[in-house]
Amino acid sequence: MKGYNQEFIFDEESQEVVRRYEQAVQNRTVGYFDVEELEVIVDYYLNCGKPKESSKAIDLGMTLHPGSTVLQTKRAKVYLASGDARKALQILERIHTTNDAETELLKGEALLRLNHESEAHLVFSRLADNAHSDVPNLCLDIAHVYISNGFYKRALIYLEKGLAEDSADADLLQDAAFCYEQLDQAQTAIDYYNRIIDADAYSLEAWFNLGLVYFNQANYSQALEAFDYVTVIDEEDFGGWLQKGNTLFHLNRFEDSLECYRRCEEKVAYPDLLQVFMGECYEKLDEYNNAKTCYKRALEINDKNPDAWTGMGICSLELEAPEESIEYLHKALELDSENFETWVYLAEAYVNTNKIKEAERAYKKSLKLEQHQPDTWIALGNIYIDIALYQSALDCYLEAYNQDSSLENINLFLAIAYYKLSEYKKAIPLLEKALELNPEASTIFLDICPEAREIINKDKNH
Repeated sequence: MKGYNQEFIFDEESQEVVRRYEQAVQNRTVGYFDVEELEVIVDYYLNCGKPKESSKAIDLGMTLHPGSTVLQTKRAKVYLASGDARKALQILERIHTTNDAETELLKGEALLRLNHESEAHLVFSRLADNAHSDVPNLCLDIAHVYISNGFYKRALIYLEKGLAEDSADADLLQDAAFCYEQLDQAQTAIDYYNRIIDADAYSLEAWFNLGLVYFNQANYSQALEAFDYVTVIDEEDFGGWLQKGNTLFHLNRFEDSLECYRRCEEKVAYPDLLQVFMGECYEKLDEYNNAKTCYKRALEINDKNPDAWTGMGICSLELEAPEESIEYLHKALELDSENFETWVYLAEAYVNTNKIKEAERAYKKSLKLEQHQPDTWIALGNIYIDIALYQSALDCYLEAYNQDSSLENINLFLAIAYYKLSEYKKAIPLLEKALELNPEASTIFLDICPEAREIINKDKNH
């Protein structure tokens, strides 16, 4: 964003001013700097995230130029950057200027941070209404204050006001689209990004953001088209390749997804996550050893990545090494004990090692974290069938049915539980429903309830 507090341009002249200032500090000498030079120094340190250094430069400035309202304004700006809105406001209210945009913008932001929303609105309204030139940029600045504080509807008022003056301003359109996204108005956001693209078909930022909106709406085909444009416009845009890879993954095009991820290797900020993404692709391709190789690389980069440990556990489970899987999954849960899916995988590993009590506890932990898991309720019910806790099994199957009545074999599981509880009048109709959907249902039923063979045969004869 190019707001009033983000417009710092560090050109050669500015570099020389900062170099001269730092040399004076290092030599413990007091050099002379005019107000404009001090503004450059203060803004430089603010943009570097060093408000304390900015404050030191202001202290020098106030010694050289006592009473400078420009430097007092900068002091308020530093307080705002440091999170002290109250001190910032106290300074700004002592400054007597007429319609100085930066002072008024800072005052409005300080009021907003102090939860004086109506007062902030009055400051901004007056500033916008009295503007005689560069209205779009002023509106953009006001909008940035609102956006940075989470007031998206308020921001849109000023963005639309700016667009009324210049309907093709890309910055205004970009920020308006962003606000509509935050307000869950995806289609309007899409319309605004398309307005930017209509004016400039090579706008990387617009294509990328458009792709993200489509992606978040699970419209992966449209998202892919947008990310295709990003990577065609700039083959070195690795963010575009990464998102294209993510999109292809959701389209079940795992080999194409891997190709995109490979282009990003050693180019992304979090390479361990990239290796996890690649591992997940290999998992989907049933190439579990290749997946494990990726997860191991991720852990070499960052051994605190729970997803990589979980991936190792899943692959070990698929490769019929459940004991090894349990070790990996425990490491994942040490890092993230709130991941309900990891608890499910751990339960499955325990089932495969015949540690039924441990499996039961893991399933229960998963369901405590996320109750809406019909398949997990079925799995827990199956455990209870195996250990002859038939009422508990029925309770689990009924919960699964209530969550998703179309679950495969749900009628069969219910029939088994009811039969084991001697509720034959409920069991038989459910078994008949199960047989309509799966002719093999009777075989499964008789494996678990062999004593029911006579009833099944009698039913077949009818």
